[in-house]
Amino acid sequence: MFIELVDSLRCVEPHEDTWLVASVFRMDGRHIVEGILGCPVCRRQYPVRDGVGWFVESSDMDPRHVAAPPTTIDADLVARGAALLGLSDPGGIVVLGGHWVRCADAISELGPAHTVILDAMPRAESAQEISGLVVGERLPFAAGALRGVALGTESAHAERVASAAALLRPRGRLVAPVSAPLPDGVIELARDADDWVAERAATASPPVPLRLARR
Repeated sequence: MFIELVDSLRCVEPHEDTWLVASVFRMDGRHIVEGILGCPVCRRQYPVRDGVGWFVESSDMDPRHVAAPPTTIDADLVARGAALLGLSDPGGIVVLGGHWVRCADAISELGPAHTVILDAMPRAESAQEISGLVVGERLPFAAGALRGVALGTESAHAERVASAAALLRPRGRLVAPVSAPLPDGVIELARDADDWVAERAATASPPVPLRLARR
């Protein structure tokens, strides 16, 4: 897990929003290999094992179910993902789930600040900026932290799609299969036989009061 990603992670329990505190046992460069992320509010702990953050119940922590994505690169899928997510400029956090994790290395080269793959382990030769998280229905990020999220069929549970939509920054994009319902808070931009892409509605700035200057 990329160390700078920790600032954007949050506890998945329903309480006031707060950052997580990292206790690092082993690092590899700027990557946390072994450690614990702790919530100062509810005291829940999320372990980092072999570089992967586990945001699920302890009974669901089975490393045998977390594998690295295949080494083969589908250029067409990468181009499709980059276009749907609007990755024409660098920066931001991009989250990939389901079959989209196969694009992680290529997507990371397009310039996102961080690329996160869900329920998967980054390959040993992957860029340091790729982090793996095992998650449940709710994504463990701060509101407005995500630039874009692409979820494949096997990863696009209705609750997870809704969670992703709520965590997007204004104009952030969400890609999901057509079988997934469109959540609140986003506006559909397009869809085809496979996926729809939606955008987080921009929030208007509060009005600025104007006052006459004294002469």
